[in-house]
Amino acid sequence: MKAILIVAVVAVIGGGGTLLVRSTRGPAGNGGVPAVMLFTAARGKLTVTITENGSLMAKNSEKITFTAHRGGKIAFLVEEGKTVEENEVLCRIETTELEKRVEQLKLDILKTGADLGSARTELEIQKSENVANVEKSKIAYAKAKNELEKYRDGDAPKQRRELEIKIKEARTKFSRAKKRFEDSSELLGKEFINKAQFEQDQIDYERAEIQMEGARKDLALFEKYTEPMTMTEKQTALSDAERGRGNAEKRGKSNLRKREVAFESSTRRLATLKDSLEEMEKELERFTIRSPSPGIVLYGDPSRSWYRDQIKLGGQIWGGFTIFTIPDLRVMKVQIEVHEADINKIKVDQVATVTMDTYPGLVLKGKVSKIASIAGKRGGGRNEEVKKFTVDIILESTKDQILKPGISAKAEIFVEERDDVVYVPIQSVFLEKGRHYSYVMNEKNQPIRVEVKPEINNETYIQIAEGIEPGDQVLLYNPALRAQAEAVALKDKPDVAVAGGTVGP
Repeated sequence: MKAILIVAVVAVIGGGGTLLVRSTRGPAGNGGVPAVMLFTAARGKLTVTITENGSLMAKNSEKITFTAHRGGKIAFLVEEGKTVEENEVLCRIETTELEKRVEQLKLDILKTGADLGSARTELEIQKSENVANVEKSKIAYAKAKNELEKYRDGDAPKQRRELEIKIKEARTKFSRAKKRFEDSSELLGKEFINKAQFEQDQIDYERAEIQMEGARKDLALFEKYTEPMTMTEKQTALSDAERGRGNAEKRGKSNLRKREVAFESSTRRLATLKDSLEEMEKELERFTIRSPSPGIVLYGDPSRSWYRDQIKLGGQIWGGFTIFTIPDLRVMKVQIEVHEADINKIKVDQVATVTMDTYPGLVLKGKVSKIASIAGKRGGGRNEEVKKFTVDIILESTKDQILKPGISAKAEIFVEERDDVVYVPIQSVFLEKGRHYSYVMNEKNQPIRVEVKPEINNETYIQIAEGIEPGDQVLLYNPALRAQAEAVALKDKPDVAVAGGTVGP
């Protein structure tokens, strides 16, 4: 509006005339208004469009992200803009450290596999030993029990009986020796035997007596010491054998569990190492990035262009970093930003016309396909934030033209068209205290302020439903505001020469 008004003023001044403007409150004073400052209200077709600049991009683009769990430096990088085939290598990341870890894992797997084999063998041996030890302990227990029973029920009574028999035999022998000795004493007195025979009988008597006392003592010692001590030894041996049997089972279970734990530990460690190796080998594969589909290579993510500087030989990248974008050039779109004041005019499937400076003369048709639900913030004047909505326009056809994504494009969206309406330039309508006004020239060629009812508008014209008729001439500026501005300017500079005349208060 300001641009049009300035052009009009310059046109008048450049014409060589003298322009005299007076500051008034209400209708302008008498005097003609230059034709360049007027517009004749017309009736006809009014087309409303919204034009915005944006960027051309593919509708569908496949982003190739570095999916490894660790970062690395780029060792090989395909040239940007190159056309690549499916599965073609686009980038390789330095893998020296990763390859070392893979080799170390392989060595660890070999060692752990050997440990697992040893643990399996030791486990089998322990199982066999446990069976043998338990069986031995059972045999030892049965033997000790039998020996106790054998001694208690057999050997001890037998020994007792033998000792008792020896006592009887010694007693019988003693009785006989005593009788013989007594007889010898009587016969010696009668001199039927000699003294030597008597002494021999006496010795036999005394020996028999000693033997009888010995036999008695043997039985007493057996009953007091031998039998109790032997029974105690047998019972102790049985108790030891019983404990040995229980200990053999417990020790066997304990040793078996140790072997099982060693076996399980080696098994789990081997499985973990194999999983780590498998994951590391997959990680190694991730360090080589291939194209998932044919297309043109673009570096980075177009929506996050500030990361592009990292995409170079020796550049450091990390997991989740988008290295490439492969656009599908068969279907293209233009993405624009629409001011919040105009966004309600935009609807899905509205027709748009797209032009690009890169392709002069090429005009493409498209349709609005997507309108952002949330506004983004853009820097405005005086550090203010202007809210704009992202709008996507899908091109219906590229006319067999291979378009380059990323270039600038201009989109003109058709919003509405009305036939047989009255319209005037936008700068002819002014808003004051919630109402719209225009200045219309009356029959005396003087501008009169009238209230109007505006409706739709485009970037140049606005429809007037009430207040102005076709043929009415309207001012292209607000004389009240202009008069105030000129009054302020003339206050600072009271005399200003214009084309041979003077503009004054």
